[in-house]
Amino acid sequence: MNNIFLRLYLTAQNFFDHKEGQGLTEYAMAFSMIALGTVAGESAVAQQVNHTFISIASTITTSIMQ
Repeated sequence: MNNIFLRLYLTAQNFFDHKEGQGLTEYAMAFSMIALGTVAGESAVAQQVNHTFISIASTITTSIMQ
């Protein structure tokens, strides 16, 4: 009877000590954070580029009208 409990204990301990999947989870979380940061950065850059193009267009239009 003790042999069965010992095997059950060792199997449970091996199951909880098994940490191979942890690396994949960490990589997925890091990838998600990088993706969110990239999307947020692209939005800010797009607004700046849009503002620059509007400024250039306004300058050209003002130059032509004079």
